[in-house]
Amino acid sequence: MDFLLALGPMLIVLIGMLFFNGSGFVMSIVGWISAVVIAWLYFQTPLLVVLGASLYGVVKAFAITIAVAFTMFMIFIMHESGALERIVKTIKSITKDKVQQTLLMGMGFGSLATSLGVVTPALFPPVFVMLGFAPISAVAISVLCYDPLTSFALLSIPITLSAHVAWGAFGIRPPGIGNVQQFIWIFTEHITYFLPVVSVGFALMMLFFVDGWKAVKNNWLQAVVSGLVLSLTALFLAYTRVVPVEVIGIISGFFTMLVAYWLYRHSSDERIVFDKDFFLSISPWLFLFLFSFVSNHHTLHKILSTLGGKFEVVTIIANKKIDLNIFAHVYFWILVSIVVSLPLIKPTKEQFKRAFSVWLKRVWGPFTAYSLFFAVAFVMAWSGMDIVNGKLMPQSNFHILNMDIIIGHTFASVFGIFYPLVSPFLGLIGAFVGGSETASNVLFAKIQYSAVAATIGVTSYMATYSAHAVAGGIASAITPSKITNAASLIGLKGKDESKLMRSLIWPVLVLTLFVGIMLQIMVTIIK
Repeated sequence: MDFLLALGPMLIVLIGMLFFNGSGFVMSIVGWISAVVIAWLYFQTPLLVVLGASLYGVVKAFAITIAVAFTMFMIFIMHESGALERIVKTIKSITKDKVQQTLLMGMGFGSLATSLGVVTPALFPPVFVMLGFAPISAVAISVLCYDPLTSFALLSIPITLSAHVAWGAFGIRPPGIGNVQQFIWIFTEHITYFLPVVSVGFALMMLFFVDGWKAVKNNWLQAVVSGLVLSLTALFLAYTRVVPVEVIGIISGFFTMLVAYWLYRHSSDERIVFDKDFFLSISPWLFLFLFSFVSNHHTLHKILSTLGGKFEVVTIIANKKIDLNIFAHVYFWILVSIVVSLPLIKPTKEQFKRAFSVWLKRVWGPFTAYSLFFAVAFVMAWSGMDIVNGKLMPQSNFHILNMDIIIGHTFASVFGIFYPLVSPFLGLIGAFVGGSETASNVLFAKIQYSAVAATIGVTSYMATYSAHAVAGGIASAITPSKITNAASLIGLKGKDESKLMRSLIWPVLVLTLFVGIMLQIMVTIIK
């Protein structure tokens, strides 16, 4: 009963979307209410702590929610001003069909953009629709292209931030690792071991939404090549350590774009449209890529993180504070990119008004979904806690009241030495509920360490934690907040989101199982 109730918020959301056509927006509200009630009444967490966890999650989500909101605004302005139409004209001139467009934009450009911090579900759907894709296909591919590299989003934040938290805040010391930088590199290497299977899987899923099994049957080789180029480039860079971890995704995505173009280029009398209008039209993205890259340079990032000082540090509850780091976050630079590109794409006053009006109508769904799923994640993480002398502290029986611990320990106790086979599903659960691989990695780092120590030994921790991270990336394909985000851009409804969820959940589960099988084999070899 404890296990089922701990999983309750996720199960409720999943059932609501799969069988009752609930949108991510509606189910985020239902899921949050269920998490609050379960944590408060069943897992004996004071209501103040539950509500504090919810608020903490909402504020913590600003890095994503505000980025999504500003990215949507950018897209609507580009659409109204005609910039998107000119970009689509160029894409059509360098690609021969929807398959190449999918591999070039989805596998290549999508991975590159994601690695720079761009949220592809908030960027790509209108582009794919204008390319001639069916709306639900446009949403599916835009969501899928967020994570073929799983953990290298936003300059590899899911790797670096999680490693710092695991090493610093949690004091996790896997055997043979002497410092946090070594932790980061070994974590990165292990993640890339899974990518050839995962990246190819994502490419095949994208093809399915081009033209069903027909597209997969006729173009599987192209998908395999694109997936292997993307993943093996990342693996090579991780193994050789010739570039910083933060730029591995960018290089891999760019190289995949080149391969997708040169391998499948077509001979045509049509002139490739790389003219002045194209570069003016794409200027918001160019500025964003430039600002994202520069602002995340180690030295400048540290300076930007301290600009606001104590004025951007917010106390949520007890001793729990959040440093908003406004100037260091990508959402600030998305806004700057919009502002500086306006004189170049030149929307009229009426076009700007229409873009703003559409944005106001459609932004609240994804904003709410992302916020409340983050809230659910922290309600689960703080369940079984109380405020003692102004500090948030675990209760004496925390291990039997914390929802995350219950889920992890139940998996470990049931599967024993076969725990590696199912441990990636914790990453899937964490990312599904929290809406982010980073949140999943942070919230389950210590739980995975305890579970591994109790079953297969801590020598297998880095492989297990890496598989957890990879599965969290795979979960992006069925994360309700991302589906809602992409659907809102082109006006799809709850029944469309439900249809998409039903289409994606089985390949996602199968891909996660493959990761578990690979991990079980790796752990057996290690031992």
